[in-house]
Amino acid sequence: MCGVLGINGLVTLGQGKVLLQMLTHRGQDASGIAWVENKTSSIKVIKKDSYPDLLDLEENRETSLLLGSTRYPTFGTRTDSSNIEKYAQPFTIKTKYGILVVVHNGNITNIHCITNKEYESDTEFIVEFLGDLINVHSGDLKTAVENFMQKVDGSYSIIGALNELQFTFRDPRGIRPLVIGNNKDMTVISSESVVLQNLGILEIHDIKPGELLIFTNEEITKCQIMTKDHAHCMFEYVYFANPCSILENRLVYDVRLDLGKELGYRIKDLNLDIDFVVPVPDTSRPASQGLSEVLKIPVRESIIKNRYLQRTFIMKSKKERTKVAKSKYLYTTEYIKDKNILLVDDSIVRGLTSQKIVKDLRNLGAKKVYFAVTCPAIRFACYYGIDFPTDEELIASGHTIEEIKDVLDVDGVYYQSIDSLKTAIGFSDLCTACLSGSYPTPYAQEIRIKYLNGELKGRSHYEEV
Repeated sequence: MCGVLGINGLVTLGQGKVLLQMLTHRGQDASGIAWVENKTSSIKVIKKDSYPDLLDLEENRETSLLLGSTRYPTFGTRTDSSNIEKYAQPFTIKTKYGILVVVHNGNITNIHCITNKEYESDTEFIVEFLGDLINVHSGDLKTAVENFMQKVDGSYSIIGALNELQFTFRDPRGIRPLVIGNNKDMTVISSESVVLQNLGILEIHDIKPGELLIFTNEEITKCQIMTKDHAHCMFEYVYFANPCSILENRLVYDVRLDLGKELGYRIKDLNLDIDFVVPVPDTSRPASQGLSEVLKIPVRESIIKNRYLQRTFIMKSKKERTKVAKSKYLYTTEYIKDKNILLVDDSIVRGLTSQKIVKDLRNLGAKKVYFAVTCPAIRFACYYGIDFPTDEELIASGHTIEEIKDVLDVDGVYYQSIDSLKTAIGFSDLCTACLSGSYPTPYAQEIRIKYLNGELKGRSHYEEV
């Protein structure tokens, strides 16, 4: 999983780098940019094992086509940084019809059904497989993408270029987001609308599930290749996306506000003695405001995030997450000591950070700590690009709510219901596989059966015994 960016139109490499930086909340492990050299029409690629702002580019150089990616490691080796070319995007390959370059957000589940080759990135598989299909179909991009969609299982929002011909397409269920918009200078494709909004682009559209867009002579050819039941990832709204982004015509901030309100209606009936609603920064702030409005209890920023630290959830290893969690938060003791606190977070995945925060609040003299969670209990592995590929990592897997309460050492834990989640998001055709165990794509369903039968090993659901 990651953030992807595509620009068709005159842009400097420096501007591309700045826009890509706006997607680091989707991936902070590595970054890369590909562009067309205007004088030679050749495609250049640069990658870095870090944030986009550290990419060594000639920032004033202009290009007519640019692709970019920020990496979130959910596929291949997670902690080895020795060979950035094998795991960081963009990826390129030479076809009979020119150089193909691709960036991708999502997760391919059935690579081993298509090839015996091992990959450190599913994007490398995508560029090779799509390149082969382009060769087989005599450079016909539409037919190649149609065959790709027929054979590839999983989630994918792809931006690519064949020489200077840019294109983009989204998997038939639209699991991962992808938006498009334009101004007088350029057309921009991105994982999230926040990038386009930064450019003053106000008319923003979701690329439809199963839709292919091809950019030719300042025109866009749209082809609806395939349609399946829509299954947008609910976790994009709960945690992953920037609150300023608009996904499927819903402002993420508003969804999170409504998630808080929905949970507030439930907690209100419990008549808990609460002094303050306390958000776990930063994602749960809008939800805390929603809870506060329903409960008529004030919000207090009792927990302050160290803004100079990275997102712990998307870090590569438990060791990294544990190390950073120890210094991630500061506390305002005046709003903690002898207080009954309703702690609010967007989700509890592994429970590492949650346990640390509750322990800190107890040590600082909190009288009672209740825990409100705006996402339903995450009990099942995700095979579509969120980093919980095994049930065993999840605190809610195999535990009752009462057991989770004891593990966290809280006075009560209150999860959102799946129905309330759908009400807050505003539509019901979502991927909720990690909540329900019901996976929307065929091979992911097979993975689940193999996993339950003990036929898969390690963290990776791609490594078969």
